[in-house]
Amino acid sequence: MQKYILPLALLLIAAAASAAQQTVLITGANRGIGYEFVQQYADKGYRVIATCRNPDKAEELNAFAAEHDNVVVEYLDLQDLDGIDKLAAKYDGQPVDILINNGALMRGGKGQAFGTIDYDAFDTFFHINVRGPLKVTESFWPHLQASDDGAVATLTTSQGRAGIPAPGFAYYKSSKAAIDNLQLDIGRKGKKDGVRVMILMPGRVATHGEKPNDFFTPIDQSVTGMISVIDNHSIDQNGDTFSWNEDPREPATDTVSEASPY
Repeated sequence: MQKYILPLALLLIAAAASAAQQTVLITGANRGIGYEFVQQYADKGYRVIATCRNPDKAEELNAFAAEHDNVVVEYLDLQDLDGIDKLAAKYDGQPVDILINNGALMRGGKGQAFGTIDYDAFDTFFHINVRGPLKVTESFWPHLQASDDGAVATLTTSQGRAGIPAPGFAYYKSSKAAIDNLQLDIGRKGKKDGVRVMILMPGRVATHGEKPNDFFTPIDQSVTGMISVIDNHSIDQNGDTFSWNEDPREPATDTVSEASPY
């Protein structure tokens, strides 16, 4: 009988450790800010559900997941509402402690100025940047409620409301202003359901082919800062917007300004 005591004790310890391990779900996890979130949360010991639109083509993410047994790569297209529901059903009963709505579409170009609006492109931006994160949050809401301290963090840009000071970008900045507004409603719901809800501004990070320079925030610093915001956010602050380098425990300041380019 004694020979079974040690294996049983080890199993109980493993089960307790698994139960204590927190889970984070990240959209747009195959590159840029999303991929940096994957790496940092994996290093912290989280169970990471890293989602992206084309998992088969996410070579760097797949390679990282192959070396980390706490990272799983999943398909999630922000335009595929049924697919979002299927992923939520796959993880039915699994608490999600942190949901990071990072995935988004950003680009300038023709057809984004008043008088030349391309309405098909307009719909695409709003489906990806507004409807998609809204659907992900709604579908995974029960998973967040199942956590002892569920949190939703949606990335935005200060220029969504202030306006990017450049021609074009109408779809991007207006879609970000819309998702910001929706977080206020979700935040009020979160106060009732015990889910923390926040909006995060990552700063100007080189994620779209730009060459890093002194005007950009290093991506690792930005993500480290946003994780700190998530950790220190209070449910009383639901729906509020925070910059990556802001401490939610400090008195609130106006984080939307011309000095904050993204």
